[in-house]
Amino acid sequence: MRAILAGLVVAAVGVAGGATTLAVGSAAQWVFVDVPSLNTFIRLANQTIAFVNERAGSEPVPPIPALGPGVGLRLSEAVGGVLRVGLQMAVANVGTRTQGTWTAEETSHPVDISLDVGFVAFAAELDLVLVPEILIVSASAGWGSARIGYRCVFPPTLPTDWSLPFLPEAEDTTYTGAGPVGTVAVQVSLPLGPGASAGFEVGFRLTAPSVPRAGMGVLDLNADGLGDPVGFSGPWLGLTVRLEFNL
Repeated sequence: MRAILAGLVVAAVGVAGGATTLAVGSAAQWVFVDVPSLNTFIRLANQTIAFVNERAGSEPVPPIPALGPGVGLRLSEAVGGVLRVGLQMAVANVGTRTQGTWTAEETSHPVDISLDVGFVAFAAELDLVLVPEILIVSASAGWGSARIGYRCVFPPTLPTDWSLPFLPEAEDTTYTGAGPVGTVAVQVSLPLGPGASAGFEVGFRLTAPSVPRAGMGVLDLNADGLGDPVGFSGPWLGLTVRLEFNL
C-alpha cells in the first residue's frame, strides 16, 4: 500500500505545473457481485424447501431468491490537473430472504432463512482527465472488508423418514473477512454549471476470494468441510455527481 501511495504522489508532482483542481464526487451504484458459493447454498436449501413443500400438505414456503445485483455508494476526493490523486470509499450490499410456516398435525414449523452480504473498501485513487468535466478514467487500489450475516430458523422436528436432501444449519451468525481490492472505472459527465457535473460511470471491482470467519469458525453453509470462499469481484453501473474547485 505504501508503494502504491508513493507512486501516486510522484504522478501528482509531475503535473503540479498545470492548473490544480480539487474534485469531490459521489456515485449511487448498481452492483453485480459474483458469490457462487453462497448461491450454491441457496440452491441446496431450495431443494430441501421444495422437498418438504411436496410432503407437508400446507401452505408452501417460498424458495430463497438467488443473490443477484445489489446497491452501492462511492465517495471520492482527488486533487491535481490532468492526473489527479486522492482517496475513495465504497460500500455495497446485497441480500436475500425467505419466510414461511409449514403446518402439520396442528403444529407450526416456522422457516426463516436470510443472507445479508456487505462490503466496504478504502482505497487510493488515480484519475486521468481525458476531457475536462466530461470524461475521466480512474483506477484505485486499497483494502476491503466483507460481512456475511446468516440467519436460519429451520424446524428440527420434521419426520426422520423423509431423508432430507440437505439440512440448513440453524444459527444467527455474522462472518467477516478482508483483503486487497482494486478497481477501474470510466466516468462520463455533462456540466451542470460552473464546477458541477453529473453523469454515469461503468467500472469493475477485483477482489481476492477468501473464507470469512466468525471467531474460530469458518463460513461453511454448504456443509462440505471446505469453507465457502466469498469475493466481491464484478462490474457496476453508477450515477455520478462531481464538484470541482480551482486551487
